[in-house]
Amino acid sequence: MKVHVLAEPGLQFANSGTHIDIRAGLATHGAFDRGAPNVPVPIGVGLVGTTATVDKVRDWIESCRHGVPSREEKLRELRPLFPGMRDEIFGTQLALSDATTRTISRHELQAALSAPDPMARVVEVFMDHARDFAGRGHLNVLVIAPPVEVFALSDARPAPVDAELDEAQDTAASGYALNFHDSFKAKALELAAPCQLVRPDTYGGGSTRSNLKRRPTLQDPATRAWNFHTALYYRAGGVPWRLLKHSSALSTCYVGASFFKSLEGDRLATSVAQVFNERGEGLIVQGGNATIDRRDLSPHLSAEDAQKLLATGLAAYRREHRNMPARVLIHKTSYFNAAEISGCREAAKAEGIELLDLVSVRRAGTRLLRAAVPAVVRGTTLTFDDKTGIVYLKGTVPYFRTYPGMYVPRALEFTRDGGETASIELARELLDLSKLNFNNTQFDSGDPITIRAARRVGDILKYVGPDRAVQSRFRYFT
Repeated sequence: MKVHVLAEPGLQFANSGTHIDIRAGLATHGAFDRGAPNVPVPIGVGLVGTTATVDKVRDWIESCRHGVPSREEKLRELRPLFPGMRDEIFGTQLALSDATTRTISRHELQAALSAPDPMARVVEVFMDHARDFAGRGHLNVLVIAPPVEVFALSDARPAPVDAELDEAQDTAASGYALNFHDSFKAKALELAAPCQLVRPDTYGGGSTRSNLKRRPTLQDPATRAWNFHTALYYRAGGVPWRLLKHSSALSTCYVGASFFKSLEGDRLATSVAQVFNERGEGLIVQGGNATIDRRDLSPHLSAEDAQKLLATGLAAYRREHRNMPARVLIHKTSYFNAAEISGCREAAKAEGIELLDLVSVRRAGTRLLRAAVPAVVRGTTLTFDDKTGIVYLKGTVPYFRTYPGMYVPRALEFTRDGGETASIELARELLDLSKLNFNNTQFDSGDPITIRAARRVGDILKYVGPDRAVQSRFRYFT
């Protein structure tokens, strides 16, 4: 066994500028593809909500236009000011007007909330107004602003802490709590423009968490502004930052595979994969049905379905890049069994790909203790052998001079079930991929984007059904 502390991965921004921190990198160098043809100038924003939420969102966006000061006096790196969506940072502005705003009347909303199936009816009310924007080519993003009472329909059952990778627990659950965000997102996949839901907590319209036993700490105003505006930039077609690509690194296709049950819980778990390159461009791939293995109580694919899943993912990669990667890395939330390994190898072999790493990831039961008050340093890795180890994706961040989390961090355990890449390199890639969440500008995410994205896609696809065609871009699912 060996203990390592991996260096914080660097990120690339505009004009080849680099930094380890997202917000400092954006403020210093600007968004990675600032000024590129794929970034609309300005970003046309449509807004749907009630009279009260629409007014408050518009006021909040206007108040952010020239920046939001930081309230932090000591940890300025952790909570920096938001400088506004300036040309030298994003190269564009938000365009929002009366003509691109739709309001839902109080009577219409109350009638939906009083219906026998209030969740479905409220979702349809918001969709009716969002569809009116569908044919307007000048709108790049739709902002959906439901009031507090809409979120109250679905927030009664909070997700357990650190449950994202507990696949056995998730697939064994009897159905899911209805969720407005995911239900609406599933319907909105038919729209031409991606949607961004905004909670009243974000813009000062009231708390949507009052019915939870453990209320999370609300982010400071500057951080909320950073996250909202950067996410809008991404949904509109921009790439805010990318991983540094080392000259010696092989071109790699990163795939995240996860599972979910149908909303009714009567259909076996279905696999979902998320295909990425080093820019974090997410492409959605749906797989076949899975079965629960009685030996490890985890979902698995047949050899045929595993082969189809990777073959479909590689075809999507080819359409996007006009070539094939030199290497494929698959992160999966359950162990790869012999059938899955065989199927994935067949798909890679058919495309002439010799380097295939199959890595299972899960929350680790092992913890490392540090002889100091702060939590273990992010990037701390313990390798058990050449294919197994644990890595902390959350922890004390020296750049921030603190541990920014609320709970004692847990490591990820990973196992290379197939392939040749050394365990320390697999840990380094997990750390790299934790910095590709374009919805959060605080980079110490607890999951690699491969798994986080696959799980988020599954959360939404459970509302869609197996036969409906869906958007292929991840920006529609976040």
